[in-house]
Amino acid sequence: MEEKGTMHVHLLTELTGNLYSEESEWEEDWSESDEYGMPLDGTELADYEEVIREELERYGEDDLMQYFDGSESIQGKIQSAVVTIENKDGILYGCTKLELNEFLSQEELQEFTEYITGQYSDGWGEGFEQRDIKVDGGTLNVHFWHPDMEQPKMYEKKTEQIPTKPEKQRPKLQFLGHDGNIFSIMGDASTLLKKNKQTAEAKEMCKRVLESGDYYKALLIISEYVETELSPPPKENRKAKKKQQPER
Repeated sequence: MEEKGTMHVHLLTELTGNLYSEESEWEEDWSESDEYGMPLDGTELADYEEVIREELERYGEDDLMQYFDGSESIQGKIQSAVVTIENKDGILYGCTKLELNEFLSQEELQEFTEYITGQYSDGWGEGFEQRDIKVDGGTLNVHFWHPDMEQPKMYEKKTEQIPTKPEKQRPKLQFLGHDGNIFSIMGDASTLLKKNKQTAEAKEMCKRVLESGDYYKALLIISEYVETELSPPPKENRKAKKKQQPER
């Protein structure tokens, strides 16, 4: 399936962490040595999302594509691969946000997820897990990689495309020949707009004209909706005129 434009895909892996108590006292059911800290999974880390995100911003949400030296086809398809975190259904994940020109093949995805896993374990993530994050009651270290980590899960982020309506060409109306009768001019302009399937614009124009209280202002209002002798030239014409200004 061919896609036009940029696509957004998130690669998610559940975070883990270790919480080190200031008092080095753990609950009775904690049996491991205090030096390793209390282990936390993604659900428990969700309570610390705000402070982790703040520390991540200080550390730098790096674009991992700047370190990638793998397949050229992958380099051509991925615009950026920025590391951040994402809370999904109450679980905190490490997230690599991909901007793609084109979807990766299965082989390319496998290669790239292996690269991400390597960055989490020995590269970017190794530096981040050594940062001590101060939290209530202790210090937190967060791991983007851990021995039991699953293959990164891929989620496509759907971005709603709001279609832009092509601008309708304004119907033309000449003021000349209306003998200065504003109601005649307004009526003809309204008829032209309705024929151009711009009924809402016709109603709006008439309302503004009737409220204007000034003949010349009324002509200018009408000239916003239909093309008249008072209408400004189209933007492209104005640009062309600027380019054609004689040199001094």
